[in-house]
Order: sequence, then C-alpha cells, then structure tokens
Amino acid sequence: MRVLFILLLSLGLVSCASIEGFQRSGTIPQGRGVWHRVQEGQTLWRIAKTYRLSLEELKEANDMADAVHVSEGTWLFIPNADKTLFVQGSVSALTPESAKLDFTWPLRGKVVRAFGKHKNDFNFGIDLDPTGVRNVVASERGTVILSNTIRGYGNTIIIEHENDFYSLYARNIDSLVKEGQVVDKNSVIARVGTGEIVHYELFYRGKPVNPLYYLP
Repeated sequence: MRVLFILLLSLGLVSCASIEGFQRSGTIPQGRGVWHRVQEGQTLWRIAKTYRLSLEELKEANDMADAVHVSEGTWLFIPNADKTLFVQGSVSALTPESAKLDFTWPLRGKVVRAFGKHKNDFNFGIDLDPTGVRNVVASERGTVILSNTIRGYGNTIIIEHENDFYSLYARNIDSLVKEGQVVDKNSVIARVGTGEIVHYELFYRGKPVNPLYYLP
C-alpha cells in the first residue's frame, strides 16, 4: 500500500510540475490543440506559419504580451492542431563572427533609442529618426516572410536572409512589399512620414542581436 501511495504521489507531482511549466498566465488553454516546445533557431512567425496560424492567433492562445520574441525551451499551445509539426530552425554552422555579413542601414537617420534595457522595458532593436528621409530599404537581400500589422509594433515587415539572419522594420511605415517577395539589398520596401520613428531589429538564429554590431 505504501509503495502504491508513493507511486501515485510521484505521478501527481510530475503531472503538476508539467502543467506548471506550461502555464504562462495562471490558466491553461482549453480546447483542441497540441503543445510545441521552441527549439534553437525557431521563430514565432515560422512556428505560426508552419501551423497555419497568424501571429495574433498564436499570441492570444498563449496570452503573450510580445508577439515577436520567444525564448528557446518555451512551451507554446497550438490551437486546433492535431499533432506536433517539425518547424525549420536555422541550419547553418556559421557564427555571427564568421558569417559573411554585409548589412546596410534601413535608412539614414539618428539613433534615438538604442538596443538594450531602458528603465522599465527592453528595446530589442534600435529606433531611428528619419530626419526627412522617406524611404526604408532592405538591409540585406532576402525574402519577405511577413508584411502585416502586429499589435505593439504597428505595420511590420520581416525579411528572412540566407545567412540565418532576419531583419524587422516596424512602427508607422507604409509597406511596399508582399509576403513571399524577394527583395534586393537597398531596395525600397516601405515609406515613412516625416517625423515618424522607424523601429529596426536584427535576429540571428531566432535571437535578437544588437544591430549596431552589424551595421557599417
């Protein structure tokens, strides 16, 4: 009897620990779906696309405050999915130091907010004041994987590059590109109004990096 009790207790503790590890806001998502554990190099937009969800749907299902950044090892609930799918992450063995990098500024302007912690929040990119410049350009050749509005970011463009990098352009920009479109480096991808701030982020293998380390 004692052995049975200990076994049941152990199973109960494991179950509680597993559920607690999945929780993001004190509640467990209800309804049909599966759990997906974020692996190295996987991004939220690639996970959402693989499961045929929008970023907003994935965000709401997991009560996420940020629909762009996610840490490796995070468990995500995928609503209406029947099975866990393989999500392509980065496959290159290159490091940021050895990769061939040739990024350019998305626009010429003043950096008004740098990458890093700022009092009560963290800036995952840099904010640029266009100082009259209206064209936003692709900082490297790649494929547009998102051209839409993201809550908290406004109008957003995300470009996937061949060297395991992604670039993000956001805030009050008017997109000139469509998802699936291949863009060349320095090609105009959006326009911005005078006085509007442009937010720019750079990711390596799904993780945000300081753009100033890679820009000329």
